[in-house]
Amino acid sequence: MLFVGIDVAKHKHDIAIIDDSGDVRRSHLRIKNNREGFELLNQTLKKLQEVFNEEITIAMEDTGIYSMNLLQFLQSKHYMVHTYNPLLIKEFARSTSLRKTKTDKKDALTIAHKCFLDRKSAPPQVNPVIEELKRLTRHRSRIGKNQADLKIQYTRVLDLTFPELSVRLSKPSMHLKYVYAMLSIYPSITQLADAHLTRLTTILKQASRGRVGKARAVEIRDLARTSIGTVSASLSFELKHLIEVIQFYQQIIQETDQQIQSLMAQIQSPILTIPGISHRLGSVILAEIRSIEQFQNPGQLLAFSGLEPSIYQSGTFSGQGKMVKRGSPALRWAILQARD
Repeated sequence: MLFVGIDVAKHKHDIAIIDDSGDVRRSHLRIKNNREGFELLNQTLKKLQEVFNEEITIAMEDTGIYSMNLLQFLQSKHYMVHTYNPLLIKEFARSTSLRKTKTDKKDALTIAHKCFLDRKSAPPQVNPVIEELKRLTRHRSRIGKNQADLKIQYTRVLDLTFPELSVRLSKPSMHLKYVYAMLSIYPSITQLADAHLTRLTTILKQASRGRVGKARAVEIRDLARTSIGTVSASLSFELKHLIEVIQFYQQIIQETDQQIQSLMAQIQSPILTIPGISHRLGSVILAEIRSIEQFQNPGQLLAFSGLEPSIYQSGTFSGQGKMVKRGSPALRWAILQARD
């Protein structure tokens, strides 16, 4: 068997090949990250198969966007491809040499040697729907983080322009639709203080679907009339734009959640029957695990999620430390949320 190690990068990939005895058959091949480079790699591997008449096992680091296209290409050519957590390759490289030398050429050879020593069987087949789910859940996470950052900025501006409002309303209430609607039309305390009560009441009623009315309108207008907030055209301008973008992100999040629920319906996983696990948490757990068959015991899954405690033993001392947090942060978050 031939073992191929690929060091993945953004614009090019470095390849090293060793045989079943650990001898180097190709110390270095560099290909571009394009169709021409992929075909060059495929032709090189085919020639090696013809010469040595042996199967080929390929290994690379799981580097997300940079490895995905190459991985799919090699799988379409029916090669057996394994992906490694980059941290495993880093630790393996440290164990093989005291020298602090890191080059793309050396990394490719290290990956090939790691694959040679592991002698893994064929990787489990991953449901394409799960792959789509993984992309969507990570997209959802990034959007949520961006929106959370905007909400922090929104709170900062509001603490300057209308600090009494955040004292009167709870933190979640500051992001209700009727508050956004009111501040979009009256972004400064002077505008709110001079607002016509009937119009202000109508805005609150429509945005809250009748749950908030005249009493709240009178309360907010009175707060604005005695407010110590800063009156600033630039802050009012910023506040309106922040609200617009936050609401835009909310719309995207809702559309993404609908797509995720559609994929979950196709998978029909029993994970949703577990108390405390919603579509949101269940989709993240399934997407990050990808294939449960790759884990031989619960301990491996625990390590993959980064939830296992660190262990330190030296001489007569033996103890456990903090959570290692080296695995998938998204999976770790989902599991901890489900426990709560």
